[in-house]
Amino acid sequence: MNKAGDMKTKNLNNPKSNNFKYLISGEKDTLWGITVNTVGNLIIEPDYEVYPPLVGHPDAFYFNVAKGRKLDSYQLVYISHGRGKYFTSPKHSIDVHAGDLFILRPNVWHSYYPDRKTGWHEYWIGLKGPNLDSHFKNEFFDGHKIIYNVGFIEEIVDLYNKAISVAMKERATCQQYLAGIANLILGMTIYYYTNRHLNDDIMVKNISKACIIMRENLLTDMTPEQVAEQVCMSYSWFRKMFRDYTGMSPARYMQELKLQRAKNMLVSSTLSIKEIAYTLCYEDASYFSALFKKYLGCSPIQYRNQFGG
Repeated sequence: MNKAGDMKTKNLNNPKSNNFKYLISGEKDTLWGITVNTVGNLIIEPDYEVYPPLVGHPDAFYFNVAKGRKLDSYQLVYISHGRGKYFTSPKHSIDVHAGDLFILRPNVWHSYYPDRKTGWHEYWIGLKGPNLDSHFKNEFFDGHKIIYNVGFIEEIVDLYNKAISVAMKERATCQQYLAGIANLILGMTIYYYTNRHLNDDIMVKNISKACIIMRENLLTDMTPEQVAEQVCMSYSWFRKMFRDYTGMSPARYMQELKLQRAKNMLVSSTLSIKEIAYTLCYEDASYFSALFKKYLGCSPIQYRNQFGG
């Protein structure tokens, strides 16, 4: 492992390029479900002498690169420029590149540092709370994955900079604002990583194509089985893959599309309930009305009366 953490030299990084804040949260803040304890960015120039810089970091967050550390919270660390190494153990490392976002987990040993030839520009936000725990418990994130290559995303950089600005002012209820930003960064991580790495996957292309076919044939009597045929998949396999990628069965997805269209028609047209049912290929208007009420909690007539012009 790099010996930079053992070097006892002064920090040669430009202090103006380092912008960070450590925060406290009150008892009421914790009821929000996510609290933020640190946010910042740091520019490490090429040929740096020491990492991390020896200024301004509390003992709970500062670490010796050679010894590594464990945190009691999560951190989302985004590298916008440069490259480096992330260590899962003293003898095992993963290459880190510009556009990578790595997620530090509570009570998990880790260490990392930038390459001396390139340095890097890092952004981070530290957070904890039961809402965050549920994201990982419910497997929105792979329990074994650490580094997400999302690419250079200006929106993500803007969010980190906004979080820093909010933290610096530290006004009342800033914790809720920061929690929202952190949650959005997590959501963008999933979104951009998935789109960057799965769009070339043939299965993803087939499911995306199936969704388009369903939308284009919404006002026909096309069945999920026929959709599967059009993407050259057996229905059993198509149904499983569709559920894995969308969280619902093909039949339920088509039903949701029809209910969305029904809501629009109820609000924007003068068609009768029977006419709307037939337009959406429901032969029985009573069945359509019962289905509408089951999923939306009110009848088509009640919906029109409440939301229609």
